[in-house]
Amino acid sequence: MAEELNLKMDSQLAIRIIEAVRLLHRLGYGGLRILPGINASGTAWRIIIFNVTEWDFEGKYGSPFEANESCRYSTAGNNVFNGDIQFPEDVSHVRVAEAILDGMPSLQRTPLSQTGNEEYVRWYAQLASQVHALTDLPVAYADYFDDSEGWEIGWGTGRRIPHPPVHVPVIEESSSGARRDEYYVLELCARHLGAECENQKTFPWLLGDPSKKSGKRKLLPVDGFWVDHDLVVEYHEKQHSESVPFFDSKITATGMPRGEQRKLYDARKAQQIPENGYDLVIIDYRDFAHRKGKIIGDPEEDQQIVADLLDRASKNASPGVISNYEIPQNSPR
Repeated sequence: MAEELNLKMDSQLAIRIIEAVRLLHRLGYGGLRILPGINASGTAWRIIIFNVTEWDFEGKYGSPFEANESCRYSTAGNNVFNGDIQFPEDVSHVRVAEAILDGMPSLQRTPLSQTGNEEYVRWYAQLASQVHALTDLPVAYADYFDDSEGWEIGWGTGRRIPHPPVHVPVIEESSSGARRDEYYVLELCARHLGAECENQKTFPWLLGDPSKKSGKRKLLPVDGFWVDHDLVVEYHEKQHSESVPFFDSKITATGMPRGEQRKLYDARKAQQIPENGYDLVIIDYRDFAHRKGKIIGDPEEDQQIVADLLDRASKNASPGVISNYEIPQNSPR
């Protein structure tokens, strides 16, 4: 399989791209991520470069192929980058880095701690250090490719690097310290239940609407899942109950404004999670003392609030939805 692919991989541009992203990280463009893989026919390696600010949590890899700005390359195109840039055979990684910046005008230098991509940048440095030749190109996905052990370094080599760190957006910190409220709430749940949850769990039956471009339906992740308790926990931030015009007006891949889509998907989860045998506990930021939509943080009091909600779920005779606020209305499948 690897030999067949290598016959169509004469250009060194793929190596220069890996090097260029590493250079841009060093120059302060810490929001860059890549998704490399093998095309559907298994004949070419391809890569998409995107900005983590466009990360979509509804997609397994952040849905880079639906980003507004990205740069793409396939070894099937020899030295053609991003659809229309013809590079010479001896192009440098510096020139490729410049082309990436040209192709992604909204990309800005940002303090690494503010990107939510800090761990990824360190991980990427390890990845790049292992890519010396075309036979080392990383692969995150392909037809029938088992990615459970991480990305492969060199198609068909069996060498692996662990999955890249999960993107955790930086959200305004509360006075109690740096943390995302969602993870704070899930940790309170874990303490009460005596078990850690599975974050961003997906189910084959919980799907978004079809993409206008591809027709594909994404798996909708849930915030926290405890398999031994048949329990799903969703944390609802301010945007689940109040309009945030700047973000809600953005049109998603399904052709629907993000605010409308969020309501639709919240309702879909409220319907389908109990139908498939799991309790759904919706914990809202309004359950806690908060300021400007962020939890102030009183661990002892907050722990009791979470415990009361979880205990209500444990007393259900059949799977249902527990919330202190209006439960999202059922949506069409």
